[in-house]
Amino acid sequence: MVVAGRLRLLRLLRLLPRVYRGTHTAIAEVETRRVRAVELSSPGVTAYADRDPVGALPLRVEVVPAALRVFGARPGRSPSVVGGLLGAEA
Repeated sequence: MVVAGRLRLLRLLRLLPRVYRGTHTAIAEVETRRVRAVELSSPGVTAYADRDPVGALPLRVEVVPAALRVFGARPGRSPSVVGGLLGAEA
């Protein structure tokens, strides 16, 4: 989870490119935490994930272990599916 402290609007706008590049975690006002679940609530606000609307708040998001299959290439090997899907080695 990423939590941003108080930011003035101008500073927030200047930092948005870093969010898209993934370098925002080095900013002093930004804190990252590992969580299993988070609840979000704010009247009249729509939640987004990867720029797509998910639904109106309140919303509970949970991490489900082993629920995601990751596709990628391992060093020195052909691209495969990590985690055993399609016969790939774990």
